[in-house]
Amino acid sequence: MITLTKERYEILGHLGSGASSRVDKARDNVIGRTVALKTFLNDFGHGLEQQFLREAQIVGQLSNPSIVQLYDVGINEHGIPFLVMEYVAGKTLEDHLDPSALPLQRACAWAADLAGALALAHRAGIIHGDVKPGNIFVTAEYKVKLGDFGIARFALQSSGSGNLRGTPAYLAPEQIQGQPQDPRSDQFALGIVLYQMVSGVKPFDGSSLGAVCAQILNAEPMPPSRHNPAVPKALDRIIARCLAKNPKDRFAHCDELASVLYPFARSSPSSAAPKIKKPFWWSKPGGQRDVWITAAACLLLAGSVPVSQSLRARFTVPSAPAFHFSLPEAPPEAFTPTLQTVTEAPVPVTAGDLVSQTAQERPHRRANRPGKLAAARTKQPGGIPQGVSSPKIIASPSPAPESAAQAVPAPTLQIEITSAVAEGTLAIFADRELLFTTNFATAAPGEPIHFEHALPAGPHQFRVALYKPDKSLRLEKEGLAEIRSDGANTLAVRVNRRAKLLVRREFTLDVTWPAGSAVASERAAAPVKTSALLK
Repeated sequence: MITLTKERYEILGHLGSGASSRVDKARDNVIGRTVALKTFLNDFGHGLEQQFLREAQIVGQLSNPSIVQLYDVGINEHGIPFLVMEYVAGKTLEDHLDPSALPLQRACAWAADLAGALALAHRAGIIHGDVKPGNIFVTAEYKVKLGDFGIARFALQSSGSGNLRGTPAYLAPEQIQGQPQDPRSDQFALGIVLYQMVSGVKPFDGSSLGAVCAQILNAEPMPPSRHNPAVPKALDRIIARCLAKNPKDRFAHCDELASVLYPFARSSPSSAAPKIKKPFWWSKPGGQRDVWITAAACLLLAGSVPVSQSLRARFTVPSAPAFHFSLPEAPPEAFTPTLQTVTEAPVPVTAGDLVSQTAQERPHRRANRPGKLAAARTKQPGGIPQGVSSPKIIASPSPAPESAAQAVPAPTLQIEITSAVAEGTLAIFADRELLFTTNFATAAPGEPIHFEHALPAGPHQFRVALYKPDKSLRLEKEGLAEIRSDGANTLAVRVNRRAKLLVRREFTLDVTWPAGSAVASERAAAPVKTSALLK
């Protein structure tokens, strides 16, 4: 066995001590890395030294992200065995378990990773023999690593602790009874660790070593879901199978255990206390009074059908014919910014000479531009004379002459919203443009909401949409209204609930359009693309 030289490893600090060994933080002066140096307190003797060396060589070849890597093994100048292992910065799992349980997904992910690491060691012929939270390290990235593979039983035997090797609270029944261990003994210990991670308590816990061993041999632990309601019943059955008294009733190998645990690690968290839905009134036991009330309601409903049909036929007013309106479309050239030359003494010109004057001041423009503007004017409705240019196609950044009329400000649309509900989002559109949105969850119910928006005078196509909290469309109304410059333009919206057929309360959307125009359509629809504006 290789002998440790004093110059190879430099002790940096003490990490911990046990009944059979001590662990120090050291520096490998040859490679230049930080390692964990574990030195045993006694030697193994000639009978176990070679077996310990062979097993350490096998452990050193194991490569898994959840296994603490073994770098070196040997004896020091005093004849005491030592191990040089990977240094893991962080705490052990035992520090994370106190005082409560871990999140279900994290506990299952860690247990599945540890099961995969044990499966790799078992295929190489290595049995850990002492799986417990103190031998499981948690890195800064919240990953787990299992240390002390195959080493604990040699240290315990050399310290004279007898045939009972391992930590009592994590021993398998066959270990307590002195029977030969197999890979399923590690599975039993991992089941205890998983039980403790998801429930926050140990399944076998007594005041003495004999009491703990008696519970492991005879007692059936309480399902973890009794301590933590978030634990599903399927995970209760998996843990119970790991803790079976007979090794044949456990999983055949740890790979199978890892495969059934990973789905729980990827599942979404469930609430600790599931909500109990209040039953509807018709699901309650009915009495004689309920029967009479139901019968009277059915008779009243049946008698109201012919009356409502006759009233509808007599007083229904035919709906107004639908009509479509579209603003005249200007040519693209009309919206191109024009550059004008500023003269010292601007001479007022008539509307008929404006086009020709602009052409003279910009000789670098194309010659056919006035012709295009004139052709555009002839296409507009209203019979605009050929010699008069439309105000919409004259864009000048220069100041207007003093004699020109002052620009008339655009009329203002007054929006007033009153809601008796505290959920959903209301959006108001004009000519497919979003004007205003409000979330009723953040507003006080019944308190009016006021908003102003400038709109050009003339007809506009309005749309009021009410969205659900999940941004799907609940109700909408559309209407054609005219914005006037000589009066108040108010769009009033009221959101409420009303009873319907004695079963539930439906949402209502009442809209008063500007200038008293009629509603074009009202509907409750599925989610539409407009809801993307609310994201």
